[in-house]
Amino acid sequence: MRKKLGASEIGMQVRGLFIVLFVGASAPAFAQATVCDAGAFKAVMAETSAAISGLQEANAKAVQAKLQALRAFHNWSDEAYPAHATPFVKDDTTTALDAANRALLVKVQSFDANNAASEEGRCSMLREFRLAMDEVVKNTAAKWRHMVAKLDAATSTVMQAGMGE
Repeated sequence: MRKKLGASEIGMQVRGLFIVLFVGASAPAFAQATVCDAGAFKAVMAETSAAISGLQEANAKAVQAKLQALRAFHNWSDEAYPAHATPFVKDDTTTALDAANRALLVKVQSFDANNAASEEGRCSMLREFRLAMDEVVKNTAAKWRHMVAKLDAATSTVMQAGMGE
């Protein structure tokens, strides 16, 4: 069973990927400052990490608050809470989005490091890397939207039920 990747785990995998991509590159190739140099890859990693962290920051507290509201309304015990809360944060959709992100990370880890020896190869890898990381961010955003929408629907029902009493 694969573990769900959080923002820090994705960031670590992306940083590890950067090292793998450039291990086979020759020193003279990096001596030339180009738009497809190591700094460009670092910039993509930083942008990706910042975007994922921003999504986490923007959504985590709201998701927790909604889960706690449901817990209070339904009076879920400490033992029952995980079983009741899990379907809101893990379902077929979130599992598929996590799997898609894992596949993208595997894809970029399989880039041919020999391509890093030429400017054309590095630029090609950088384009693919940027596309893959953009997709990781899109998938992560979609996952948050999905979880929030499910919780919004559930808490809306709770609020309506609470007003009716």
